[in-house]
Amino acid sequence: MRCLLSIIALAGLTGCIATPPMAPKLDVPKKPLLTKSVYQISYSTELESARIKSVQLPAHPVKSGNTVYIDTSKVSMTDTLRKQIIQLLKDKGLTVVAQKSSDYHLVVQQLDLSFGKDKVYVLNKPEDPHPYIAQLAQTIPSKQCSNIIASLSMRLTHKSSSDVIWFAKSSINSAGYQGIPLQYTFTETEKVTNEHAVISFIVEQNQEQARRARYNQSVKIPPYQVESQISPLVKTAGACNKTEVSALTSDMMHYLSKGLIEKLNVLL
Repeated sequence: MRCLLSIIALAGLTGCIATPPMAPKLDVPKKPLLTKSVYQISYSTELESARIKSVQLPAHPVKSGNTVYIDTSKVSMTDTLRKQIIQLLKDKGLTVVAQKSSDYHLVVQQLDLSFGKDKVYVLNKPEDPHPYIAQLAQTIPSKQCSNIIASLSMRLTHKSSSDVIWFAKSSINSAGYQGIPLQYTFTETEKVTNEHAVISFIVEQNQEQARRARYNQSVKIPPYQVESQISPLVKTAGACNKTEVSALTSDMMHYLSKGLIEKLNVLL
């Protein structure tokens, strides 16, 4: 009996010795700290302020409380602009009426919107240039934008004498009206490009056969590879294409109307 137990114990010991040892499992390495940065660039063009000419004659002084009839028979005017002009006249202390028998007639002689020559916007050089901005300076050094010219002219006629006692005109283009550069942003994002390959290597090396093969041997885990990816440019300010520029026209006309009527001298 003692002999039999000795044989069994010896066999178990032999089996343990015959099992090859294994290296410890590898841990998945921590990913590096990735960054995300947003950069801004701008394109500028020569800006022209509104050109305003206003002449008022002293023959019939305009006084607060005088009535004014707005004559738009020579132009096509939106209801919005008409309301805006009415409010501007009221702010001057004048009373807008629907009867032609008013003290004065405000005749809108010209109200034009037309596309002019495209405006060229040039890339502004940043203080601390990014390599991608340097690339843009070579590939997209400038941008051509649609340009709308708005023109408006008015005259004020004394009803009883038919004398023109004030006339004014103004014009501005869409670039000058905006008064700002085109602004764009792009994002630089760091990403690990070989994460799947690193994890696959860890999984493979943690198999029993691989652990036995690398026992007492060092193994080098492939390092993470980090690459920067640049997003497309995103415009954040400024109108450039025809649709964007056309959307400015209503505000441009209001701007011109305000500039002209502000020149009208009304006595308190």
